[in-house]
Amino acid sequence: MKINTLCEIAQEIRDVISETMTNTQDYGELVTVRPRDITRKIDLAAENALDAALTTRDISARIISEELGDRTIGKNPQALLVFDPVDGSTNATCGIPFFCTSLALSEKTTGATFNDITMAAITDINNNTYSAVKNRGAFINRKKITGKKRGTRPKPIVSIYSYGIKIIPKGIIELGKEIIQRTLGSIALDMCFVADNTTDGLIDTRGLLSSYDIMASQLILQEAGGQLTDLEGRPLNEDAKATNIALIA
Repeated sequence: MKINTLCEIAQEIRDVISETMTNTQDYGELVTVRPRDITRKIDLAAENALDAALTTRDISARIISEELGDRTIGKNPQALLVFDPVDGSTNATCGIPFFCTSLALSEKTTGATFNDITMAAITDINNNTYSAVKNRGAFINRKKITGKKRGTRPKPIVSIYSYGIKIIPKGIIELGKEIIQRTLGSIALDMCFVADNTTDGLIDTRGLLSSYDIMASQLILQEAGGQLTDLEGRPLNEDAKATNIALIA
């Protein structure tokens, strides 16, 4: 599969999400509730859109996704797709325009880790498409991402996710005095913002992330020259089914 095809598929899914939100009043209705996350009608619409896009193109792939788990489209899959249909679904259901669909591709169909991802595409509801090809750079709307900062800022802008845990790390409290803090509600888009220098950093201390949340965005970040580590500063290279991830980008 070529990167243009992956981007087209992500954009088609984004369009289905937009149409579902326009035409379906109960798109945010819960379908299933699990210990770690929930599935809404809008998520299932996106999952079905991916299956349709692959079937129409006669592409056979193994899919690991947030909502429908591990499945195969077609026979003899030639690629693995790690898919988050709607990252930021709470934002979507509340009408906050900060959410995306996320696709990561590996030619290794079993045992794939972050390092095995060769292509990624993320589309947001504002018609932006972030993409990356391993060793070829990262792009936003087909323009290569450079290291140039956007605008001037009195302090670094850092997205921090530490809500829901009983004790906020002391270092986070101290850091809050030195930065402009944001919590935007979509880890994948937050990481893309770090990649294209819209923001300066991302920290998630909760240990609640799964690989599908960041499998695409981590390639975009690293191809743009960014770094991804755990909370101890060690490089992250998680399996496609990993959970309980905390990170610094």
